[in-house]
Amino acid sequence: MNRVTSIFAMLVLVWCSGCANFDSLYDKTIAQGAPAAGSVEGALDGTWQSQAGHGGDRLRAIVTKTGPDTYHIWFRATFWVFFHANQEVDLKASSVAGAAEIKATGEKDLGWLSGGVYQYEATLTPVKIDATYKSKYDHGEFHLSRPVSK
Repeated sequence: MNRVTSIFAMLVLVWCSGCANFDSLYDKTIAQGAPAAGSVEGALDGTWQSQAGHGGDRLRAIVTKTGPDTYHIWFRATFWVFFHANQEVDLKASSVAGAAEIKATGEKDLGWLSGGVYQYEATLTPVKIDATYKSKYDHGEFHLSRPVSK
């Protein structure tokens, strides 16, 4: 029984440390203020919604440009009111530099427990991200915008 309790405690600790890391970076990103004019980088807040009946709730994201046409997005989704999941994906931009909107796509294998391979199509602007996702078992959309200052 001690072994089961120890494993459970370790899993909870690992799960919570990912939450704290995201929350800390998200708050730090907001504290840095507005991103440079025209930039899609930074913190965003919004919602996600499954179109296959798998729920929906709050979604936060941190966008970082990691290459000339690549954006890394770290998501923190809430589902069923108090459960959270962190996911990361790299999106490859397909639009030309300097455009008001950036069209981007990406793919990420979230593992069999989370539904396998997810494909993303997104439109990024300096004030919002609108995107769709799909996998073998789910499809839906999310909408994010700059958080309101506190």
